Amino acid sequence: MALVERRALLVRAGTVVTNHNDVAQNGVTFADLGILHDAEIVCADGAIVAIGKRGSIDLSREAIAQEVNLGDRVIVPGFVDAHAHPLFAGDREPDFAARIRGERPTLGMLHTVEQTRAALLDGAAFYERSVRPRLHALLMHGTTTLETKTGYALHKPGEAELLDLIATHRDDADAPRLVSTFLGAHALPPEYDDEIAFVDYLIDQCLPTAKAHGAVYADAFCEPGFFSPEQTRRYLEAARAHGLRLRVHCDEMQFGHAAEMAVALGVDAVDHCNCIREQDVAAIAERDIVTVACPATIAYLDLPQRAPVRALLERGATVALASDFNPGTSPCFNLQTVAYFGRKLFGLSAAEALYGVTVAAARSLRANAGRLRVGAPADFVALDIASPHEFGWQHGGNLASFVVRAGVIAA
Repeated sequence: MALVERRALLVRAGTVVTNHNDVAQNGVTFADLGILHDAEIVCADGAIVAIGKRGSIDLSREAIAQEVNLGDRVIVPGFVDAHAHPLFAGDREPDFAARIRGERPTLGMLHTVEQTRAALLDGAAFYERSVRPRLHALLMHGTTTLETKTGYALHKPGEAELLDLIATHRDDADAPRLVSTFLGAHALPPEYDDEIAFVDYLIDQCLPTAKAHGAVYADAFCEPGFFSPEQTRRYLEAARAHGLRLRVHCDEMQFGHAAEMAVALGVDAVDHCNCIREQDVAAIAERDIVTVACPATIAYLDLPQRAPVRALLERGATVALASDFNPGTSPCFNLQTVAYFGRKLFGLSAAEALYGVTVAAARSLRANAGRLRVGAPADFVALDIASPHEFGWQHGGNLASFVVRAGVIAA
């Protein structure tokens, strides 16, 4: 029996899905992932120090500072969102209304850039009034690790300020743990009318200092009408030379050889991939690159093509499900809803969807997250469902009734 000697948090629940086992995603079951019934988890110093069936852990009353009994609820690892744009000001509801009327959206991304630049004139107030409430809502819906992109300032001072905000708040107790991504090549800013010149600016002025401001990843929107594969390659190669890891938006709305370029470059993740070809599927699987699919975006925009998720899984690839939370194309921050769309649009099972928002997403970020085992971060969420097979079925609300981040109960 494991002996717990430190003062700790003890949580009991009817079912715990641990994701302890290293298994492939395609056709995975909860038994494959690792499941405990009538289980308990002990947390101390931000990590899991013991996990097992009730009675298998040797507990002294002096060791436990707090004990929580969650009854028949289902505990799963904290969700990992591998693609999100939460650092924006304003909203784009008029664009949504225009789409409903069958009209062309009038605001677009540059409206968000304008609003965000204005908000950054007082960065602390922007974070407190706009960003912090969003991040807290994400946490309370079960997201404990969040890839957090810049990309709505599109000039050096603003992008640096956004990176600094991520770095300052990357481990706040009332928000998910933040993984910083510099998305300089998101769109062409109003000061430029040429993508080549803007990429030169990013390479010369922004990338040399991005890592010093806390960036872990560099990303780009490689899409016809935005940045070409050649422009994106130059930008990403420069980012890698400055010590950043790479991920990239690929072939989201049109095919443009983006995934082909990204695979050749050896990125950690290719995101969206709605319009990729069969040979791209094969290459992604062969290079063991994680695909980050964004089904809420597909649903929001009524996109005619979907990422070939089942084909990727059948070839042995790994597919994360992410929110793509942003004001223009996916104002959805709830990974429970994303899991529903993953099941609805891609035909995933509950276990495959949970894998997508935990193990696969963490792998795409090279993050120590998405699993419950001794030594792992104590990040987990209790869902008000009777069985893990209900994951991604009920949707539209919040079934996360109890969230623990780094061993602390979120409130």
